[in-house]
Amino acid sequence: MTPSKLLALTALLLTSCAKSDPPPHVVLVVVDTLRADALGCHGHEAAHTPAIDAFAAESVQFNDAVSSSGWTLPSVGSLLTGVWPTLHKATGKRTLLRPISPDVPTAAELLVDEGYKTLGFANAAFLSPLLGLDRGFHVFDHQHAYNQDVRRADQTVSDAIASLDKETEGEPVFLLVHLFDSHLDYDPLPEDLARATEGLSGPAPPLSLRGCKELAADEPPAQELQDWVRAVYDAEVAAVDRAFARLRKDLEERGIWDNAIVVLTSDHGEEFWDHGDFEHGHTLYEELIHVPLIIKAPKSEGIAPRAIDAQVRVLDTLPTVFDLCELSEPGTFSGASLLPLMRGEAEPTERPAFSEATLYGYEEISWRTERWHLILDTDPARPRPEILIDREGDPALDVTALHPEITASLRGELEAFVYRLQEDAKQYRDADIENMGPTRVNEYLRSLESLGYTGREEDEE
Repeated sequence: MTPSKLLALTALLLTSCAKSDPPPHVVLVVVDTLRADALGCHGHEAAHTPAIDAFAAESVQFNDAVSSSGWTLPSVGSLLTGVWPTLHKATGKRTLLRPISPDVPTAAELLVDEGYKTLGFANAAFLSPLLGLDRGFHVFDHQHAYNQDVRRADQTVSDAIASLDKETEGEPVFLLVHLFDSHLDYDPLPEDLARATEGLSGPAPPLSLRGCKELAADEPPAQELQDWVRAVYDAEVAAVDRAFARLRKDLEERGIWDNAIVVLTSDHGEEFWDHGDFEHGHTLYEELIHVPLIIKAPKSEGIAPRAIDAQVRVLDTLPTVFDLCELSEPGTFSGASLLPLMRGEAEPTERPAFSEATLYGYEEISWRTERWHLILDTDPARPRPEILIDREGDPALDVTALHPEITASLRGELEAFVYRLQEDAKQYRDADIENMGPTRVNEYLRSLESLGYTGREEDEE
């Protein structure tokens, strides 16, 4: 064999070997209502999150990740499509919500085309199939609920594990696991509650939205009551951590973990009277849009664990997954891959973070840079249409009056960005609004039952 033929054969063999490598599994864990500072790896000393902290220590932890919204539907819609809420259009007010535009492909739809088995496990009304979140999933196990009687994290993980047993036969897996425990109502298990609230006292769980609001009346509640509510929330986060540990153990035993892209993130945070109010969906302050983002690449990538302080967007997750999978991106993605940062191949560059949409109250949009955070009320009749926060200063202090030129400059950037988004959004159709109140959801569930789609036996009535 001549040297040239030998080189050609070697190249062919190398190419064949590269193509025969199995594609990575993709595991996306979305913890509802998880503030970044609810985790030990983000500096919360009272946290009991050993499994997530250990995961962060061996992965890439983005310390300054920003969600696309302060409530679930637009935020998860962006996570699962890679586009801003203005483009995917899944938003609304209270129970009148618009599904994802039929013209915007979801991660599951895109990965199905690449040969993935797609399995989704989600909880609560805002991730309903009625809103398009199920598109592309071979299995979408969704439990309709509001704040009460929601499937707990341990049961959600059990159902995911059972589906892996039943539905997979060696093909790459895209697994979405949505854990709802850290959302209201706060009703932790007794052992978690006892550990988290040691030395504190307050009203017995479950703590509902109304109950927590009544603690405040017209002013924030006393500090000891605030500490109690936050501790009960921490107890719920501890249960999520334990469920994540169990999911990891199962994936390791299956041989999936090492060859998997594993992402842990959240849709939004929670306000504990940081700005005088409680819960989420009503503002775009830091406590609602700063969320965890931890990404583990497949072991074969050789990416060293690290913590990255540069601001990124949760919107960047899907482009990163596609980059790691060596898949061509669709033309729709708004974000940019974080893989060069994860590999240490690129210096952090400015990634302004846009957030939008409120579930109730006045509409807001926000523009967050490395130094500044501008929140703009889009109702011109409001007495204080904009708030500027110096991220190097007091997060509760509005410094608009101190920095009028910076405020004007950021407002100009934000308004220009929104104008371009709105122009781009014209290419995508609006889906019809769904009323996600209990009556409509019950009708939908009855229609599923009439077709034989009744879910797990223990959920049947």
